[in-house]
Amino acid sequence: MEPQRRLVEPFYFSGNRVGCLLIHGFSGSPSEMRLLGERLTKWGWTVLGICLSGHGTTPEQMAETCWDDWAKDGENGVKELRKSCDTVVGVGLSMGGLLVLHLATLGLLDGIISMNAPMVLNDRRTRYIQLIRPFRKFVGKPKAHRLASVERFVYDRIPVDGLISLNSAIRQVRRGLYAIKCPALLMQSTKDLTVDPVSVQIIARKTQQANPAVLYWGNSGHILTLGPEREAVAQKVHEFLRQFTKEDLNCKN
Repeated sequence: MEPQRRLVEPFYFSGNRVGCLLIHGFSGSPSEMRLLGERLTKWGWTVLGICLSGHGTTPEQMAETCWDDWAKDGENGVKELRKSCDTVVGVGLSMGGLLVLHLATLGLLDGIISMNAPMVLNDRRTRYIQLIRPFRKFVGKPKAHRLASVERFVYDRIPVDGLISLNSAIRQVRRGLYAIKCPALLMQSTKDLTVDPVSVQIIARKTQQANPAVLYWGNSGHILTLGPEREAVAQKVHEFLRQFTKEDLNCKN
């Protein structure tokens, strides 16, 4: 069955001169970020929610893509927002959070909000995924991790090569975190079944130059943007963004 177009299409909402780049997670789609985007545009912010290459279609198409493609998607999103915005803040969920951190290490963002960004994955089997590569091209997700709903489109199986690429990216981004200097808000769900909550501690420790704020959410799972605390999450994002209307803060050296 083809996913509803609204769930998988990128979205753009025009607003003020502060642009929010919203990036969804690994094997997910813009549907994970749309509700947050709709909240932010009501408060006047400009919003761009991108669809990463190979996502929102089929697992087979995702298998043809990798971290380099997703990172380029993020860079292109920043460029698009720069056309109309003086300030661009990255807001990413899961691998989207990892991408936001990556873009900040390159000095491309004026501020960042990462949500459940992975440094350590809960499923230890993912560390050895390369061993099954000669035998399988896809692996299924545990049912508890899928959480597909009328609000969200996500794959129920993922390409092995994509997971290998993600593991490599986690190590790459982790090594570069020290370079982040822009304002940062790090969010972590304590009931996350996908990302080990220790991840946010690692990020905070390695981004000390940015003096990041850390927020824990005690009633939400991995998809923080669609969980029971979604409205409070949106409010915290809004509060973080308000600083950029008062002063010119950025990541650039």
